[in-house]
Amino acid sequence: MKKILFIIIFVLSGCTFKENIDAETSLYEDGSYTTTADGYGGDFDVTTTIENDQIVDIVVSSHNETPSIGGIAIESLIDSMIENNGTQVDIISGATKTSTALIEAVNATLNNAKKDTNS
Repeated sequence: MKKILFIIIFVLSGCTFKENIDAETSLYEDGSYTTTADGYGGDFDVTTTIENDQIVDIVVSSHNETPSIGGIAIESLIDSMIENNGTQVDIISGATKTSTALIEAVNATLNNAKKDTNS
């Protein structure tokens, strides 16, 4: 009986302990961050939302990229970056400038969202 009680207490305290460590070791501040990308068709705003160190959403404002090339690249890259939780994704052939601009904008967000580790 004591062993069972000990195991139950150990498991429950382990769950609480993990939550505290996750909060203390998270890399990014939660929030939505807007940066500007310099695409093939001009500037466009990119809003990236981070929750619990995960990229949960990327929204591109209206843009002037060629819909059948840059527009498709934007959608594809957004899906890939959310799925991979980062910008280590393949650039879309034929839309290199648009791809690079979007990746750089999300990288800027990740840099801006980093928690200050010197505190």
